Amino acid sequence: MTGAAFRTGALTVLFCLCAGAAAADDVQVTDKDRMWVNFTREAAVVGDNRFWVELRGMELQTANTPTLSLVGYSVADYEKQHNKTIENIDGGRFDLVAAYGLGQAAEIGFDLPFVMQQQIKPTSGSPDNVANVGDLVLYGKFKQQLADHWAGAIGLELSAPTGPSSELLGSGDLGLNPILSTRYQSGRLALGGHVGFLLNTGSQPDVFNWSLEAVARANSMLAFRTEVNGRLFRDDGTVNDISIWPGLDFNLTDYFVIRPEGLVHATDDAINWGIGIGFALTL
Repeated sequence: MTGAAFRTGALTVLFCLCAGAAAADDVQVTDKDRMWVNFTREAAVVGDNRFWVELRGMELQTANTPTLSLVGYSVADYEKQHNKTIENIDGGRFDLVAAYGLGQAAEIGFDLPFVMQQQIKPTSGSPDNVANVGDLVLYGKFKQQLADHWAGAIGLELSAPTGPSSELLGSGDLGLNPILSTRYQSGRLALGGHVGFLLNTGSQPDVFNWSLEAVARANSMLAFRTEVNGRLFRDDGTVNDISIWPGLDFNLTDYFVIRPEGLVHATDDAINWGIGIGFALTL
């Protein structure tokens, strides 16, 4: 009860910070103000013949007999195969994210993760340590301006099974995630979100996914970001994975952004917490 109240209060404070930042100097949110989790899905694009290249790293931890691994896949099959009950998982994730603009309205790109689950700790016995690439995500999206300050986008993510499912680092299935997203931005504030449905070709369950997001510019060098991300699917019961991702953008130059990021779970199924940083180069 106390934990739920804390998370609700933290979310309220984060959105208030975003709204408060919008009362600062006369700067504007643009499509260069990008999300973390929903970079591939949001109704924003890099622009014609423009590049975005970002290297990210994040420490992650999930405990109390977790439902999911650090990359969001169920641990149930792993526990059955190894005859173990997992108590907690600690580790980290590194992502290389790249995007290229096709005209003013389209964007293609990829997200290549490398995951280190440094301690898959069972309730008894020794921990398992694994490190390998995760599932490569390729994506494309098209943005359409719907009104002066309002845009929508349609997109598709293709998740290739490059990560080993036997080590809880991949799904083992080819996945297709069609997406609808929207974003309203005016002055220093932007609000948006998406809905999608991940269709897996093999034994992994299909996943309904959604998000809400806010970004506000405090000044030309600093922006506040908040994402609420959710996933809902059935796998030995209903899994409701909702988490809150607060972050900052420090625009040191027009082409280089430092992006600290945090994670806190809003439901018991989600990863407990995370902290990380990204370095983005825009060309």
